[in-house]
Amino acid sequence: MVWLWAAIAASCGGCAQILGADWSSYSHGEGAGGAGGTECSADEATCSHNTPQRCVDGRWEDAPPCPAAAPVCDGGKCTTPPSCVGLAATCGPTGKESCCATRAVPGGSFLRQTDDGTDHPATVSAFLLDRFEVTFGRFRKFVEAYPGSLPAVGAGAHPGIPGSGWGETWSIEDAELPEDATRLSSHLHCDADFDLWTDEPGDHEQLPMLCVSWYLASAFCAWDGGRLPTEAEWYFAAAGGDEQRTFPWSDPADSTEIDEDHAVFDCRGDRAGESRCELSDVQPVGSRSRQGDGRWGHADLAGSLWEWVLDWRGDYPEPCDDCANMEETPVGEEGESQRVIRGGGFQKEELFLRSSHRNSYPPSVRYSHVGVRCARTP
Repeated sequence: MVWLWAAIAASCGGCAQILGADWSSYSHGEGAGGAGGTECSADEATCSHNTPQRCVDGRWEDAPPCPAAAPVCDGGKCTTPPSCVGLAATCGPTGKESCCATRAVPGGSFLRQTDDGTDHPATVSAFLLDRFEVTFGRFRKFVEAYPGSLPAVGAGAHPGIPGSGWGETWSIEDAELPEDATRLSSHLHCDADFDLWTDEPGDHEQLPMLCVSWYLASAFCAWDGGRLPTEAEWYFAAAGGDEQRTFPWSDPADSTEIDEDHAVFDCRGDRAGESRCELSDVQPVGSRSRQGDGRWGHADLAGSLWEWVLDWRGDYPEPCDDCANMEETPVGEEGESQRVIRGGGFQKEELFLRSSHRNSYPPSVRYSHVGVRCARTP
């Protein structure tokens, strides 16, 4: 099904329209073997919430969970995304988790809330979302393979949103991408004050990858077997779905408790208590886990880095059933089309970390406070 939608996306040529898709005929497994029921045959395998399933006596049963060395379930098998092949499990609060660890987000409905106090209903289907933001170590694999790591037309598409994959006209020149790996490595030095990238592996491999444009973020996720999350998916995960959490960790949902134990924010990542941002304020992914984790175990959904999502900036699309804003709409004084970023960053104060907050940038810009987290379709 994913490849079918990718083909449709390629023929669409990056259609600019607000799209919502009916996924009633698209199965994520969920114990149904992708066939909409519980019956199965012995040669079938599937995934349910990132757990492999096998057919036993005509019915689906869970197999052992995917291990850290192969943390992603795909087609009933545990696999290792390209960015983590040969990469040691060094992420998370104990430094022993796979940097490619992923968590399942069940489908459901919630309200997208805006600053003017209005609510906009949305429904998303079940999906997978990386537990951590993409690290230097993972992105280094993409750089090593570049430009061969640039995706084919249609790759990285959301299976329910035609035109959401890599665009037919997104050449290196059009997307302002470097020509080769050497230039790409140089490209990643975007901020003299936060110049953390090194040409060879160093001390920063567990830091969240910064200085990536929307195009690079999209290309990385597609190359790694995933895609950018839609804004609705990202927001759903951060808000804890229908719990409508103020912050990803809020319990009760309306709690506004926040400090340095919950998030990397307000230039206090190094806990030094100084208001001026330093290199040390950029902290390893998962440094505030578990206290700062979201409902389904995702780290750094608030603070650390802003994260690119699929959508163009504009009004929330309605109705929203697995929707994304695929229409370029000029915004701001410059009248530029911008892609959405979510989650706040290490230099931003409390207001910007709220699950409801949204911001945006032109897709070709690179900043030291913007990174990426990939989604996957079960």
